[in-house]
Amino acid sequence: MKHISPILASIALLASLGAVAQTTPRIPMPVPGINVQQLYMAHQKKANDMAKKSDRIYIPTTPGVRVMSQAETARAEAKTKETVKKTLITKMEMTSDNGRREYCNVTYNEYGHFKTLDYGTYKMQYDYKYGYGNHWTKKTVTMVNGNYSIVESKEERTLDNQGRVTSIKRYEQADEKLALASEEAYEYTHNTDGMLVKQMVYNIYDGSVNSGLIRQWFAPTKSYVEAEWHNYSEKLELSIGADYYEVKCYEVTYPDYDKYVLTRTERHYYTADGKECGSELTRYNNGKVESKEGSKTEYQYNTPEKGYTTTITNRIDENGMWTKAKKTIATDNYNDPLIPFSGSRSEKEYLYNSYDDSWALLRSCTKEWTEQGYLKQVEVDNEYEDESGTYYYMYDDKGKKIGCVYPFGNGDYVVEVEEDTEESKDLYTCFYTFYDKKGNITRQIKYVENQSHKDEYTNTEAKGTFYELKNGTWQILSGKISIGDGDNHLEATLNEKGWFTESIEYENGTINNRSVYDYSPSGYTETSYRILGGQLNKSSLTSVSKDAKGTYTYVHYIYDAMGNITWARKYVTYANGIKEIYYWDDDRRDFGNAYASATDLVSTDDNGVKTTIYRKLDPDTNTVVETEKREEYSKDNLHWYASYRKEDGKWVGEYKQESITSDKISFKVNPLQQPLKVNDEYFSYTDLDNVYPLETEVNILIQYYWNNGEWKIREKSGIEYSVDGDKYTAKQIDIRSDENGYYSERTIVSETTRDANYNIVESNTIQTEITKEPQYDEATEGMVVKTSKHNVHEAPTYYTYDSEQRLTKEVFENYNTDYLANNPQRHFTGRETTVYYYAEMDVINAIDNVNANNAQPVFAVSGRNICLVNASSTAMSLYTIDGQIVATSNDGQLTAPNNGMYIVKAGNLKAKVVVK
Repeated sequence: MKHISPILASIALLASLGAVAQTTPRIPMPVPGINVQQLYMAHQKKANDMAKKSDRIYIPTTPGVRVMSQAETARAEAKTKETVKKTLITKMEMTSDNGRREYCNVTYNEYGHFKTLDYGTYKMQYDYKYGYGNHWTKKTVTMVNGNYSIVESKEERTLDNQGRVTSIKRYEQADEKLALASEEAYEYTHNTDGMLVKQMVYNIYDGSVNSGLIRQWFAPTKSYVEAEWHNYSEKLELSIGADYYEVKCYEVTYPDYDKYVLTRTERHYYTADGKECGSELTRYNNGKVESKEGSKTEYQYNTPEKGYTTTITNRIDENGMWTKAKKTIATDNYNDPLIPFSGSRSEKEYLYNSYDDSWALLRSCTKEWTEQGYLKQVEVDNEYEDESGTYYYMYDDKGKKIGCVYPFGNGDYVVEVEEDTEESKDLYTCFYTFYDKKGNITRQIKYVENQSHKDEYTNTEAKGTFYELKNGTWQILSGKISIGDGDNHLEATLNEKGWFTESIEYENGTINNRSVYDYSPSGYTETSYRILGGQLNKSSLTSVSKDAKGTYTYVHYIYDAMGNITWARKYVTYANGIKEIYYWDDDRRDFGNAYASATDLVSTDDNGVKTTIYRKLDPDTNTVVETEKREEYSKDNLHWYASYRKEDGKWVGEYKQESITSDKISFKVNPLQQPLKVNDEYFSYTDLDNVYPLETEVNILIQYYWNNGEWKIREKSGIEYSVDGDKYTAKQIDIRSDENGYYSERTIVSETTRDANYNIVESNTIQTEITKEPQYDEATEGMVVKTSKHNVHEAPTYYTYDSEQRLTKEVFENYNTDYLANNPQRHFTGRETTVYYYAEMDVINAIDNVNANNAQPVFAVSGRNICLVNASSTAMSLYTIDGQIVATSNDGQLTAPNNGMYIVKAGNLKAKVVVK
């Protein structure tokens, strides 16, 4: 049986999901260390979509389990005993070359459950008590050694009147007595598969709780609320109200480590239809309230009229009291996806005035679709007037924004789309596509700006260039262009190079920004005008120039409405790398003294290696000195960087690190069989999908050291994976070396080979160790590097299966090779052979004594036989997990060709089954 992991500490919402259980990522809670997760019912769209993809049904993990339809709500009231043939392990025998022999003889009770496991020197004895449907309710495992016996473990279960497990208690041996180790509780009201609603793991020596999990049904969200913790020093309590759930958090504090103290309380509010509407957090100190915070929203549907919803948000003030804060009135579709022609919508937001108990309009927004299919959005902001305006946007048929729209008065329009691709990271490209009022493309232009300039202070050319698509090619655009002519539009004048000479931005019908550009052979000047003091005034001036000596001068001024300079900065960059920075002096109305520094050099070669040389200014000689260098490369699966320092005019390596990654590799195999595993489980519960394939992600890390002008490996570690047909190989690498000549290499190669049925038929581990170290050589009377170790150890294991895919033999071997020996040979060092024996025997199998009037359709599994019960149609199909059909039937029963995991279907009924 799989059990939920008790190692997490979180709060979560888990839905029953009706017919199909699902999981989603956890959502952060407002309190650190606590998470939340919510899974909605199957009728909600997201869960429906996920259900269509997985159609998940929990997989029984033991033979003989009856797999019930998840839609089942009731079972039969009685059980009948039916004897069936079942093949079970009767003996395990292990022999080794050194004469050691171990064995285990297995006997069973009438239900095919373990009775004794006889290991010769001692026995493990199993005792069961059975309840409804011949399912056991108590299991005791006793070790018997001669006249001495001790109960090793005990498990107790309770069943409801349909034979379903409702609680489990497990006891383990502690100080020669049984102590409660864990307990679980399940309920089936909201999920016919069952839901784990309580799980406690105890310290068997003192009885304290090591970890806990509790779940309770929360009607508003039609889901479970989950509280889970994993530290003995904390504890959570969960309570459910009509419109909220509350979690109380307790911790132990010094010096009373055996006493839990309330530290915080969380309450989360929901509407009757499951919409989250607020939360409240209270912190405590020494049992007293320390602080409170929170907000809660009230939804008033069809208010102030049908089709509108009014929301009133209350917040906790500094006095810990609830007070009104904000009100929103919006159309019911306001937050729906903005799919063209999906309906107009509006929203108004108000702030509460507590002095006169009134609401003041803060901002409003209306959205409506134009005849051409783009959105007109009108925003009015009474707090920030410059945020008000009319804007236009184009959306696709999924509600994703494509770009801004600039309309013309005659119904034509322009769509602005910014390019966002990995290839364009050094280029900013904006496309302007012109349409007529019928949606036909009439013109296409684009603006391209190079963003890979090393330094804006030394760039003497225009930032960007305009192009127009003509006859299938992009050509430089010149002259005047107008992108729209409405209240918000753009106008520009371009020179013969496609550069701006003037750009004008209109907002709300007036010029909001105007820039004029003057170019010369030495650089350019940009003068900008904005609305200052209620009218268009010069707001800034930027100029960049380069003189004949290669000196760059960059100046930037900012002006107020009266034309006075309020801020300025000047950068002078000389050809020798010295940069002088001048700050504006208001008292002198001029630039003050210069602050000198050195510029860094940045370049990228044709191979994509970026090099940065860090430089500083030597104050004594007033010259630029190179101090450090960094090289870096990152592309695809290879990433590395290296740092250098300057010594005697040469670069000397300090550190280099390289990492190699790759995509995941998947290799499907069946889990190795454990023939002596207890086969009495009839209850399978898990919150997780059963995933068997080996999955890996490669990550090799290499660190280097500098030696005689080149990089050499100091450490290399990680694992390399590969798949070749039916063989999966994992190579673990660990290499160490240093400047003194020491070198060690340790590799462990793990190989797994499967057969056509995905059973593992061979696994091998090959470990190689090589060590080289400096040693004294008498012949030369000096130190030389010699190989001191070169050993190879192999440990293959071979697995054999019978025609029913049961594991019948394991052969484990050992080999060693010493390559430093005079005559290196592969030496066989030992073999262990384990053989499993099986026999067919009659056992009692519990089968529903069904009544067609009160039972739901079910699949009954007995050995490799699968029967359909309580169904009007008897047509069945059996598939492998990969979806290959292997058997069909029209009489309500079929036989699986081999042991393993299958999917069985009958009409709308579907289940995963394991037969053995």
